[in-house]
Amino acid sequence: MSDKFDGLYSIRSATPEDRNFVLKSFLLGLYYGDSWFSRIPKNIFMDNYKRAAVMLFDNPGNLVVIACLSEDPQVILGYSILSANGETVHWVYVKQSWRKRGIMTRLIPQSVQNTTHLTELGSTIIKKLKPNLVFNPFIT
Repeated sequence: MSDKFDGLYSIRSATPEDRNFVLKSFLLGLYYGDSWFSRIPKNIFMDNYKRAAVMLFDNPGNLVVIACLSEDPQVILGYSILSANGETVHWVYVKQSWRKRGIMTRLIPQSVQNTTHLTELGSTIIKKLKPNLVFNPFIT
């Protein structure tokens, strides 16, 4: 998968080299993005939730889609972790300096019906862009 948008960035499938960035940004985004998770001592959250993050990334039933600079595909601007059927978004992240450029909407297929992870910012965005999206943390 590789698509170019406005010449600035492209969308591609994740590679093993992307794994550390995805795992770290997922864990930090979830921990600091929701007041419930940040009540857990950080070391306990990171040690335990890392298993969930690894399962999402390594699950052959999921797709990890990367938005990157067109001229340098190793520079990640954002990503999404999706179910292979396109019905569930497990996580979407766009670096703050690249937000409000349409990257997130290109990382999430129109067919998305559910999300398994949600932050306070994500909740606000979903209400505007996908008001019928169902938060269901029990989908695997």
